Amino acid sequence: MILDVIAKTPDGKEVFNSSKIYMPAPGKMACGKEMGRGPYEKAGLIRDTALPPHRTIVETFEIPFPHEKIEHGKEIYGKPLFKEMDIDVELWYVPFGETEGPASRWNQLWKKLTKKVTID
Repeated sequence: MILDVIAKTPDGKEVFNSSKIYMPAPGKMACGKEMGRGPYEKAGLIRDTALPPHRTIVETFEIPFPHEKIEHGKEIYGKPLFKEMDIDVELWYVPFGETEGPASRWNQLWKKLTKKVTID
């Protein structure tokens, strides 16, 4: 599973792009951080970031608004260039771990969400 988060300004310019991969990572012979090559070497999990069934997972992404630097005396602050952004979130099922190439034809978009975020 791959979670993609993309933020765009009202004129369509991409200002933020992040991805998170959800999958268990088996260690080689249950030792160290190196991943095993085949099932005979994958004896233990070093990290499990898979999405559990019937449980809600909350992810937090801090997306800064584009801003310009303003100096007023000794104070420096940022003034936002835009008051709103469009946030696109996509959850992909990637059975063979390829986002490009011949195996990517089996990838499926499971959920897509678009929200408009504004600041005052």
